[in-house]
Parts: sequence; C-alpha cells; structure tokens
Amino acid sequence: MNGLRQLAGVLWPSFLVACAMEVLVFALVDPVHAFCGADALRMSRQGVYTAAFFIFWLMAAASSACTALLAMPSAPEFSDAPQRTPSQ
Repeated sequence: MNGLRQLAGVLWPSFLVACAMEVLVFALVDPVHAFCGADALRMSRQGVYTAAFFIFWLMAAASSACTALLAMPSAPEFSDAPQRTPSQ
C-alpha cells in the first residue's frame, strides 16, 4: 500500500469514529454545565465542540495508525550464515 493510500486508510475511519464520538458524548453532556476547563480558556460551547472533535479525531487516528503499523508485514531477517536446504 502506498503512503497516501495508507494515510487515507488511517484518517478516514478515524474521522468517522470522531464524528460518532462527538454525537454520543455531547448528546449526554452539555459543555456549559460540565467543568472541563473551558471557563479558564473562555471557550464558547461551539469552541468546546470543536476542540473535543479534534481530540477525538487525534485519539482515533493514533489508534488506527497503531493498527496499520502492526498489520504491516514484517521485514525478512537476513543472516550471514548460508541457508541450509533439506536434503532429498
């Protein structure tokens, strides 16, 4: 898989997961009533939604990147000793 295709394979599913997380979390939590540090940063409700979306996307992208890394085939190990073939 080339690099651009692999990048898209990481970012697109993580974008969809971030969208789902945004809907699930903020259907249950109102950022104005929850203490999350937004008061100290003077963030509006929409600012909290935006920051949370990018945090969710970053976390999902890190998870997808780890999966892509672990799914890659391992490189063959080369040794200096000649390979022995079974005798026939």
